[in-house]
Amino acid sequence: MKTSVSLSVFQGAKTAPILFMGSTEENFRTIKELGYDGIDLFVDDPTSDATKDAVKYLIRYDLGVGVVMPAALAGQGLFLGDEDKSVRNKCIQKISEIIKFAEAIDGMVSLGLVRGSSAREESLAHFYSKFVDSCEKLISTTDMPLLIEPINRYEINTINSVQEGIDFINKYKLPLYLMIDTFHMNIEDVSIEQALRDSFSLTKHIHFLDSNRLAPSMGHLDMEGLYRTAAELGYNGYLCLEALAKPTAYECAKRGAEFFKKVKK
Repeated sequence: MKTSVSLSVFQGAKTAPILFMGSTEENFRTIKELGYDGIDLFVDDPTSDATKDAVKYLIRYDLGVGVVMPAALAGQGLFLGDEDKSVRNKCIQKISEIIKFAEAIDGMVSLGLVRGSSAREESLAHFYSKFVDSCEKLISTTDMPLLIEPINRYEINTINSVQEGIDFINKYKLPLYLMIDTFHMNIEDVSIEQALRDSFSLTKHIHFLDSNRLAPSMGHLDMEGLYRTAAELGYNGYLCLEALAKPTAYECAKRGAEFFKKVKK
């Protein structure tokens, strides 16, 4: 298994689960020196100078890319399941650009917050009809894996649990995969270990966080046990710290690196 951390090429909110902010060489050097294999990139504009700098430093420090995160689009009010077709089309256009960028750096793209929430007055079936249509349009543009991320109910009201993610993919028979996150799983799934097992055939990427959205060993989950389960299943993708920068980005990333060094022995 490979390890990675989250980095945003733009200045995101301080409350976002982004360990490193900005495409500075110092950030990439620090990530490499701590022993991480790669990065999950938060990107708003794939053509920006900051994004180009990120690619330059990825190459310079021999770091891979797990997933490119288009969550910034949600902050702009763009959602794949929006009732307004023009909003959906603009979101599809923006994500298509991010997909092309991700293809060029051998990454994947997640469809998390950008799918949106269903409105109070609409049925879930109606919401999914719009979201599925948007997914089909995106799928038609690429052979790269697109990932559905189950996200807890306090952030979104669609596909909250891993089982709901599995059910969605199976019901609509779309060539989609899962990106699962132990922080969200701790809120929504009865057993994180069982959810790991149940979703393994669909899982392409894992956000590996403790109960408080910090590095493994900084909360109360049995992260060593979850690591062993992933290893037993033969998972060979990234375990990414999409963590809060607490008490500092460096300290959280350092604690994560120490955890991974310990469990790999």
